[in-house]
Amino acid sequence: MKSIIPIIRMYTDETGFTRFARMGLPLIEKTGLGSVGHFSSLFVNENILDNAGDVRMQFGVTPIPENIEGEGPKLAHTAPRKQLVITLGGNLEFKSCGVDKEDPEYKVMICPGDILLAEDLEGKGHVWRFVEDSSGNLQPWERCYVHLGEEYDHFVSQLVSLD
Repeated sequence: MKSIIPIIRMYTDETGFTRFARMGLPLIEKTGLGSVGHFSSLFVNENILDNAGDVRMQFGVTPIPENIEGEGPKLAHTAPRKQLVITLGGNLEFKSCGVDKEDPEYKVMICPGDILLAEDLEGKGHVWRFVEDSSGNLQPWERCYVHLGEEYDHFVSQLVSLD
């Protein structure tokens, strides 16, 4: 059995706009030595083949603004580095700057459990805002950043399109 972990890819297109694509990371079944289930390949720096890679992680929480309903940063920005952003809590809408189309290539909803591959390092950038959860409430955005270094190329080479 083959499983796929969904990944939302946020990248800069050739015209400088941030775009979104639904991708997947294939997993294969693995058993033995406590590794029961489905796993991706191991992403390590190609210069370090002993699993002693230098993964950098950071956690963040952005509280709900008190005076502005659901507004996130109004300042357009690009990703500071190639990284995975794993949403642990909160619901958000990410949108490409300078595009007014209601098109899933330019706007995406992010919910708890979603993994965003942030790689729009240049161009017009993106903005985001809080959106209500299924109970009609806004929740703080809780997330984990996994900074991608030398393992980025290997990671991206494994992705398949889900569109």
